[in-house]
Amino acid sequence: MQDEKYVLRKQRSLDMLSKGFEPIKNGTNEYFIPSQIEQGKKYKVTIKDHWYSCECPDNQEGNMCKHILFLKTYFAIKLNAQKMKQNISITKPCPYCNKTDIVKDGTRKTAIGLKQRWRCNDCKKRFVNEPLKKIKGNTDCVIMSMDMYMKGMSYRNIADSIKQFFGLEVTHVTIMNWVNTYMKKVNTYVNTLQPKVSDTWHADEQFIKAKGKQEYVWNVLDSDTRFLLASNESPTRNYNDARETFQQAKEIAGKKAQLVITDGSFNYSKSVYREFATRANPNPHYRYVSIRAKDTSNNKVERFHNTFRARDKVMRGFGGKQKQQVENFRTYYNFMRPHTTLGMTPAQKAGLNVNPEWKGLLIKAIER
Repeated sequence: MQDEKYVLRKQRSLDMLSKGFEPIKNGTNEYFIPSQIEQGKKYKVTIKDHWYSCECPDNQEGNMCKHILFLKTYFAIKLNAQKMKQNISITKPCPYCNKTDIVKDGTRKTAIGLKQRWRCNDCKKRFVNEPLKKIKGNTDCVIMSMDMYMKGMSYRNIADSIKQFFGLEVTHVTIMNWVNTYMKKVNTYVNTLQPKVSDTWHADEQFIKAKGKQEYVWNVLDSDTRFLLASNESPTRNYNDARETFQQAKEIAGKKAQLVITDGSFNYSKSVYREFATRANPNPHYRYVSIRAKDTSNNKVERFHNTFRARDKVMRGFGGKQKQQVENFRTYYNFMRPHTTLGMTPAQKAGLNVNPEWKGLLIKAIER
């Protein structure tokens, strides 16, 4: 219960960040954070010996309030941006001749600062060691935009943050193009990785708002690793949609489940039988139809729905490209977001040696 309350406060702090809230510095160790509810009201957060305290009632009751979480997240993003600006990527072989005899050759002035330039002693070509070519900005701007968007910030607020932290002016359309283009590449790459999952899977669907209409997201979650095997969006809620989702899950897992737990919807009965039943295992389906059932439950996938809904609530519905948006969140959930119960990401629990870092994933996706 305490973990759920913390997650809720964390989400509210991200919501504040996504709406463009700014901490107001007052002296050395005091900051005023605007209230989300009462216009004009501010709460003072004091930092003393690395300990944060806030005047709000929630913190006075001994809780880590959303104002402190907001300030810590703001500091973390600002520090990360500063490190990115100072960072010089480790050089790779020459992109023209693939030789390794290269040396530093001054810097090149760009809109976001100086970029390290390299010269190849074999082919005499000069180049900047950036994985992403022909973009306004650099790899660090792109991965920061991807991370902020997946955590709930809008394209316009991300563009404003990029300007504040990197000194680079881009439009919200540029941010949208970065997120859509490079998340698609990352999604394609991670779908080639095969997780080691159990033989018990949970499946369920939830509704979303897409351009004012009700549509559905179908999810299949592994019981042991919490790895989200499939996340499929459709405008309908029928047998074919459920079956398509199960086919995606089997392709990612590289095998069939021995037991699929669903709710009482009859859309699952036939689709589970068609996709998972064998002579050795003729009844792979468990229909969870009552909260009074003691032998099993579908709580694990229901808990994931709460996580997804927190992100969906900030977006206030989907305005288009909802299939890719759902797939984007699946990648974020599996590879970037440490699971509270597991203490690691679902991908790591599933035996995939992938660090929860956007930059590493993006570079691998581009070089693939």
